Amino acid sequence: MPSAPPRWKAYAYSLPTLLLPGLSHWFLGRRRRAVAFFCIVAATFWVGLLLHGALFPFHAPNWLYRLGAVAEVGLGAPYALGRIIGLGRLDMRDAADLMFGYGNTFLVSAGLMNMLLMMDAFDIAVGRKE
Repeated sequence: MPSAPPRWKAYAYSLPTLLLPGLSHWFLGRRRRAVAFFCIVAATFWVGLLLHGALFPFHAPNWLYRLGAVAEVGLGAPYALGRIIGLGRLDMRDAADLMFGYGNTFLVSAGLMNMLLMMDAFDIAVGRKE
C-alpha cells in the first residue's frame, strides 16, 4: 500500500471542489467519478434554479433561510457566481410559488453534496479510501 501524502496535501486536494464540483477527484486521478460528480451536482444546481429556488444570502430575514445559505455555500464558486450575477435571487413573492420549496431543496442538496465530495476527496488523499 503506498504511503499517504502529508495531511496538508490532503487538505489541498479537497479544496478544488469548491471551484468546480468533482475537480478534486479529477486531480486525484478519478476521472470518471469526477465527471459523474460534476454532472450530478451541476444538474441538481440547475434544476433547483429552474424550479425557482433561491440562493439564500446570509442576511436573509428568516433563520431557516440563513441555515440554507450555510448549506448552499458548500457549492463554492457556483454559489458565489450565482449570487454575483443575480441567479436565484430571494424574492418573498416567490415564496408563494408552489415550486419554491422544491427548488430550495435541490439547491441545498447540491451544496451538501459538494461538501461530501470534499470530504470524499480528503479521504482518498489520506489513503482511507480508494
